Amino acid sequence: MELPEGVVLLDSLGDLQAGNTNPILVCGSHCGGNRDLARHVNNCHVKAVFLNSAGVGKNKAGIRGLTHYEAENVLACAVDHDSAEIGIARDTWESGIISHTSTKAEAAGIQIGDSVKEAVAKIINIVKHPSSTQKSERIESPVKDEEKGSKTDLKKQTQIQVDGVIITVTDSITFLNENNSGDIVVCGSHGGMSAGHYAQKHRVKAVFFNDAGIGKNNAGVKSLESLSDAGILACTVDCMSAEIFNGQDVLNNGIISVCNQLAKARGIKEKMTVKEAIKFI
Repeated sequence: MELPEGVVLLDSLGDLQAGNTNPILVCGSHCGGNRDLARHVNNCHVKAVFLNSAGVGKNKAGIRGLTHYEAENVLACAVDHDSAEIGIARDTWESGIISHTSTKAEAAGIQIGDSVKEAVAKIINIVKHPSSTQKSERIESPVKDEEKGSKTDLKKQTQIQVDGVIITVTDSITFLNENNSGDIVVCGSHGGMSAGHYAQKHRVKAVFFNDAGIGKNNAGVKSLESLSDAGILACTVDCMSAEIFNGQDVLNNGIISVCNQLAKARGIKEKMTVKEAIKFI
């Protein structure tokens, strides 16, 4: 598959590197996030990003990033989660249909209903060759103090005790590291294949994801079976019960929507809360 010059495909934002030189990012990740995540994308020289709507979900968390990318002068769009598999950048590029846009995207002529390829064609010359007169200053939008954070906060994780069991809570599975081997993890990531790879990479004991609206080809929960094969208990919570990219909300309010075989064998069932399910691990 040949891509236009300046376009890069990444299944996960966690794979975005500081040395990136491609201004247009087509990514399988959700379009949630906070100002720090948007700033990270901007610092990696991305000028336009296409992400998954993740079922939109509770408090519209699946598209919350649009405002933050706008504030960082990054053009952003979300694709309908039923049009492209979350966690699969290639499908976002080949099949994604724009469902939500930022003001910057609308000003560039991108419309809801455009394909990702059509949207990229509208902006590629502008993004690759911005004129000096088109340079814009960073937009300062109202952002809550707790959302501002710092670079050191981006990969934050917290250890919480639930009924005597230590739980690692984090907003993204990509924030884990080698010290998380054997952990029970509650995270704000979707349950797609790219997220599952991170869970296996860090050899966690159990993990709870957001189902991201489940979406096309059950992509939002697709990693659960392979995680079971790898000996990792895994569940997703309904995207309307807890915000994506909010591990604490998944722990406090998440309602189980899908369980893998290991979870079922332990007695975990759909409709349980995450805190109820943890007692069975």
